[in-house]
Amino acid sequence: MVASTVCDTPEEGEFQLQTVGNQGFLDRHNSQIFAEGRSFSGNERDKLFLNRGDGTFADLSDLSGCDSPGDGRGVICADLDDDGDLDLFVHEIQRERHHLYRNNLGGQFIKVRLAATNGQHEGIGATVIAHGPEGPVAQPLTRGAGFVSCQAPELVFGLGLAESAKVEVVWPGGARESFGSIPANSRVLLTEGTGKASNFAARPRPLPDPLPKGLRLRVGDTLPPLAMLDASGELTTLDSVELANGGELWINLWGKSCVPCIKEMPLLVEHDARDDLRVVLLCTDPPQHREQAVPIAVKRATGLADFYLGADSSSVLPPPEDYIDLLRLPIPTTLRISPEGKLLGVMRGTVPPR
Repeated sequence: MVASTVCDTPEEGEFQLQTVGNQGFLDRHNSQIFAEGRSFSGNERDKLFLNRGDGTFADLSDLSGCDSPGDGRGVICADLDDDGDLDLFVHEIQRERHHLYRNNLGGQFIKVRLAATNGQHEGIGATVIAHGPEGPVAQPLTRGAGFVSCQAPELVFGLGLAESAKVEVVWPGGARESFGSIPANSRVLLTEGTGKASNFAARPRPLPDPLPKGLRLRVGDTLPPLAMLDASGELTTLDSVELANGGELWINLWGKSCVPCIKEMPLLVEHDARDDLRVVLLCTDPPQHREQAVPIAVKRATGLADFYLGADSSSVLPPPEDYIDLLRLPIPTTLRISPEGKLLGVMRGTVPPR
């Protein structure tokens, strides 16, 4: 069904029916939302809750790293590294980001796949029941859970310290079938009508360690020249090798509303006085806030080179957003860069005294 909405035509006083999601709507409304940095869903952050087992839930959003303002629109819950626990892949509509959250909890488990002999071959619509240490736990095989998402064709049951669990399947036609006791850490295929579980091979594929929070480069990676604006709004280049001039370079990431950032600026000036060290500022505020940020840097960090966001996207050099995740960056943060432009380390919070 095609829905429609009424919108203005160029002729004053006239109206015209247009389909929802037409190109004019997308160009005018959606692009304006993202151009202005607004939230598509009212600034509702992504959340992760842990079932305490007593009817209540603990908010682990920040501790787990899943807390994000990126307007999550789709999620896949699957054992992506095949280690027996469920990981999360989240699609964020804001800035078209994607997040992969690796689950490191571990523990005993049973992984189940189904083979139906009546109807759809994967057994979609079946319910698998595992009788574990806390009693029976039931999971349906849906394949369509989540908004615009497709789940993996398997179910994972956590067993805690239990060595086995009795498993049953209620097939889409209503038949209930027992597959007996299955040992912990098994990966089994349950075929309708056989009553027997057959093992399938593990396919471990370790997921990489996460990058430092707020960064898209690891210690040892090279930071290339970046397209930036200077204090007057002119296009310039932050070239770490050139700025280091044979010594070490500190790039201090700050914001005009960050009190600790502003307080440490005189200390950064003291460090910059060393013969073997150069310090520069990189303001993480949106481009439209540059005029408010510049006087702060001039007053508190006299003599330090300062750089700002907002370089034209047509620049041949990458913007700092390619290497700095501004949505998740804690400030103040200072990057230690080698004379060759490689990341030596990351200092969180105020830099130490000279």
